[in-house]
Amino acid sequence: MSAFLGPVHHWLFNKIRLFEELEKNITIELTKEYGEEVKVISDSMEKQYGQFIPNQPLETLIDTNNIHGWLQNKIVIAETRQAATLKKFIDQFGNGVISIAESVFLQQGTDCGKAVNDQSNSLSAIDIYKQLNDYLLDGMPCDHVNNLTVAEPTHLKWNTVRCLHQPYWLEAGVDVNTMYQLRFAWIKSFIEAANPTFTYHVEGKGGNDGFVHSIVTK
Repeated sequence: MSAFLGPVHHWLFNKIRLFEELEKNITIELTKEYGEEVKVISDSMEKQYGQFIPNQPLETLIDTNNIHGWLQNKIVIAETRQAATLKKFIDQFGNGVISIAESVFLQQGTDCGKAVNDQSNSLSAIDIYKQLNDYLLDGMPCDHVNNLTVAEPTHLKWNTVRCLHQPYWLEAGVDVNTMYQLRFAWIKSFIEAANPTFTYHVEGKGGNDGFVHSIVTK
């Protein structure tokens, strides 16, 4: 890969940082509910699984001799740490953690969707899907995890070809259905905030065959 940073690298970097914000905000909200022990757990998990990306420009952080590898490593750290940290929180404080985490996912999805809506309040389903992929972390661009099957202004459908997120949650010992619950809540809130005339539907294809996602009018 080229040793020069391009727009795609900043695009992916920003998505990783947005994903890390979820974990930080979950810690903040859980601390309000359960006290300072939450922060102690978060700090210990950061030491174990890797630090959050510092609040610095990409140019000052990245290894320009291994751009792809550096970004992939940050994805692995962020996804593994988030799954393991949520597992630790659930073990310590119970399933109430999940509803608080979901509220954080919903809020971020809504905030990002509103940011898109502020630019244009008449986005088509195709526009929303394109914008969604500017926010939602789904591996590296070369991973091609989604397959678009219907692309119309008022109806868009795509299949998840393979899930890159499951392995991190399985390794952490967390029910993957929790991960999907949080992730799908984020997507739904994003879509409905981006254009309130649309909503989001998702259904499993059965077994381990992934999901079918739709952006449709209400």
